[in-house]
Amino acid sequence: MKRIRKRILAGLLVFSIFTSPAIAAEYHFSDAGQISWAASSVEKLYQEGILSGVNGSQFAPNSPITRAQLIGALSKVVKNKPVTRTNFPFTDVHSNDWYYGAVKKMYSMGIIEGTSENNKQFSPNQPITREEAAVIIARTFDISYQWKTFPPYIDANTVSPWAKDAVASVTKEGAFSLFGNQIKAKNALTRAETAVILHKILYGEPAPYQPPKAMASRSSQMMDQRLTSAINSGLGVPYRYGGATMSGFDCSGYTSHVYSQLGVKLPRDSRSQYNVGQSVSMSEMEKGDLIFFDTGGGRITHVGIYVGNNRMAHAPSSGGKSRIDSLDWYKKNYRIAGVKRVL
Repeated sequence: MKRIRKRILAGLLVFSIFTSPAIAAEYHFSDAGQISWAASSVEKLYQEGILSGVNGSQFAPNSPITRAQLIGALSKVVKNKPVTRTNFPFTDVHSNDWYYGAVKKMYSMGIIEGTSENNKQFSPNQPITREEAAVIIARTFDISYQWKTFPPYIDANTVSPWAKDAVASVTKEGAFSLFGNQIKAKNALTRAETAVILHKILYGEPAPYQPPKAMASRSSQMMDQRLTSAINSGLGVPYRYGGATMSGFDCSGYTSHVYSQLGVKLPRDSRSQYNVGQSVSMSEMEKGDLIFFDTGGGRITHVGIYVGNNRMAHAPSSGGKSRIDSLDWYKKNYRIAGVKRVL
């Protein structure tokens, strides 16, 4: 990475690299907890203005990154590369597209090519593969090696001949270390993977993930009052499948409503909610913990909020309204999939 940092200091990057990596346990995107291995990279690149979310609160870490999204990010960190082309051939990139300037800039510098034989199509909304990304990243940051032995990927034979130099170079630079010993060259690169790769190139190794900071001490009277008020605010609301408003809740809609009153945005469905927070045992449950159930079928299908004294607040599909029930019946008839502490 030393060679990369020397190039950065020489003026390749627009953004300062001297700010500390994102280690504070506060993340802009509510789905950061789903990607603990990439959360600090996502936060750092968001704070630097290099990567953005799919909306104001979601990053969609496991979604493929499109060709336009990758070029949009990379265009923000390069400058002063010589212009080698003055034409602009892509008929599917228009002047009113948000990525027009980035694509035009990167093409003029000789960094990107089209996807069609006549080079007329750029395919901006097409997911980019790992080997395609390697070529573009290697050109963007001038990464190259004279390699004699290809990196020891167990599927090295799947890398296209035109991408081998770039894959080898980016791998030896350390940027592809997250792929271990299997490159899966034709796989679509995800948004989270992109964040980690760019973090390694621009800033070095990402900081370790830290769970989001608690709003207040769990034992504080004020926190307990706020939690009680939030739980009560959604009780008595009619059950509605897919509901997440006061006109109707399903189980995860109710938990999302309660947590939103406390400034915490949960993922929308119960299975995604299970991916956030810290796992705790049944014996360690505290008021406000999420408790998840498998009601049949071998997967999480219900969630409630523990309120103490062996009771939970939830929005059951039977019974008509969100309410507080004893856990006894649910323990007897359903499998408890786990308990998560988010607050």
